[in-house]
Amino acid sequence: MKRIYKNLMGAAALLWALGGYAETTLCQFEETDYSDISTYDYWDKSPFNTGKLTGQIDVVDNPYSDDINGSGKVLAFQRSRYGSHLYGARIDLTTPIALSPTPQYIHVLMYKPVSGRVALVGLGKRNDWPDQPATTVQFVTPATKELDANKWVDAVFSVYGNDAAELHSLVIVPDVDSHLATETDYVAYFDEIVINDDSQQRFTFDPYPLNFEATQEKTRPTEERNLDSISVSGNMGAMYRSNLADVSTVYADKTSADPILLKVGESVTVSFGYTGSWMHRYVYLDKGNDGRFDVDVQNNVPTASSDLVAYSYLSGYNSTGASALNSTSSDPPAFTLSSDMTPGFYRIRCKVDWDSSVAAGNPNSDNSIVANGGGIVDYLANVHRDNVALNVVARMCEVTAADGSNLPAEIPFGEAFSFNIDMDNDYNITGLEIKHGYNHEGEEYVFGNRQWKVDNVTLEEDGLITIPAEYIDGDVAITILFENKPTSIQDTEEFDGLRVIAGENQIELLSNEEVDYSVVHVNGACYATGRFAGREVISLPAGVYFVNGQKCIVR
Repeated sequence: MKRIYKNLMGAAALLWALGGYAETTLCQFEETDYSDISTYDYWDKSPFNTGKLTGQIDVVDNPYSDDINGSGKVLAFQRSRYGSHLYGARIDLTTPIALSPTPQYIHVLMYKPVSGRVALVGLGKRNDWPDQPATTVQFVTPATKELDANKWVDAVFSVYGNDAAELHSLVIVPDVDSHLATETDYVAYFDEIVINDDSQQRFTFDPYPLNFEATQEKTRPTEERNLDSISVSGNMGAMYRSNLADVSTVYADKTSADPILLKVGESVTVSFGYTGSWMHRYVYLDKGNDGRFDVDVQNNVPTASSDLVAYSYLSGYNSTGASALNSTSSDPPAFTLSSDMTPGFYRIRCKVDWDSSVAAGNPNSDNSIVANGGGIVDYLANVHRDNVALNVVARMCEVTAADGSNLPAEIPFGEAFSFNIDMDNDYNITGLEIKHGYNHEGEEYVFGNRQWKVDNVTLEEDGLITIPAEYIDGDVAITILFENKPTSIQDTEEFDGLRVIAGENQIELLSNEEVDYSVVHVNGACYATGRFAGREVISLPAGVYFVNGQKCIVR
């Protein structure tokens, strides 16, 4: 049965299905597409190896069929407290897999009730050593990331070996952490085992995934290898610097900091302040604003659609297609934004890594971004044009440009804007609501990237108003806030301890002492009576009323 991974987006979860790499399916368990299944323990004195205990493993109906994994059959394995930390489900393959020094990636769809680290043990032999058993351990490798509990998750394992090595069996270890004897055993489920050249999970619940935990601390001394700063410059005025010297983790999220200002059509240079050598620099821009960085490199040059936009070294070349040495410490060449790029906030990722186009970081266990002292930092880039759209919602007032002319449809990006507000006689201005950014009709955040923001400004009088330049960072929508001028009977004088304020479709009664009141329409209809102290608000249609015999007008 073919699996279908859907793109899902909801309030609690985000699921991305990724693809595009040639792959070979090893096991799906819908039919007997394996040679044998059994349990395996790396520990030779394990009770499962001595015969004291029998491992539990079988192909069963999928107990957790959902939109992620709707298959009918899965492999079930009971993890036991009596096994070692490398006790797992052994699957003998129908056809051996040839290993090589170039990493490949085995993906296993996995469901288990506890989160934590998982591993893969490869059993096989060298084809030039005829006497070597096919059960010889070829590798023990952890998954590129810890797995969450109670959901189908794609576990990814980097595998490689000698050119002559062949893989005959896989052992999936659902939990490599130590367990006390009192802890409860559990059943883990496996499905859809494939091998390909893609280090990315086939799907992920998070946008912009990493091949390590976001909280991963640096493992190399900062005086030896460290990402200290990022600087951005452009031929149309872009200028940005970010100090990262005090960041203790491999990944830094700077998307809440001031965005990098870039102009459509601008040629952009990113400079990396990095302590160390023999490491390469990469720049990504999520042009599609789709929560991931898609890489498309052809003839050693990124295509126009590629989110990998610049790099100093990749398989012997930089991003212009020029030859480069793997010992280079150079910054990547400049890249140019398309002149017809849609203005907006885009995520930009800067990475120091070793010869890897993977935006999530090189996951190879012998060459990982973590072990090599690399780093990843994310920013927001504000890609803009010279002008932005202006929209002013004006009620109960007249608005004009500072010189008295009509308001323009567009105003200059990043410059303060002044205009006049003249309130109608019966209303006072209280402030402005300023919505600024892009895609005002959409969500405020898209994949964690802020698209727009609302700021409120308090005003006590109308006249010439200036919007600060910091709010002109995208399209601007201004709503003028106001209130009715107080209108009370007897020229706001109190009578019998009662004060009446007539407003829009309501009257407000104020009294320090308990008083009786009645509200009667001019046509004689009684709308309200009662007794109160303090404040009372009565909703009324527009018209002329008498409150305790005194006239007032409700608008």
